[in-house]
Amino acid sequence: MRKYLKDARLNLGMSQSDVAKKLGISANYYSCIENGERQSDMKASVLIDLSAILKIPINKMLIQEKEYQMQSKETKQGK
Repeated sequence: MRKYLKDARLNLGMSQSDVAKKLGISANYYSCIENGERQSDMKASVLIDLSAILKIPINKMLIQEKEYQMQSKETKQGK
């Protein structure tokens, strides 16, 4: 799960549907991104858009995403 996305969204009082509309995707697809089921290697364009929507500086988004990727990899390896 990309907890950093959920936390930022909730801090802004936004629903998954609100974010999805701004991204131009379905709420279900955004939910899958937030839960780590889609965009396991998030595209730069999605990161940039989410950075603006969720008011997270892009450098912080990149750090958070790298940490998510490392945790996800460790989980898959059973560590």
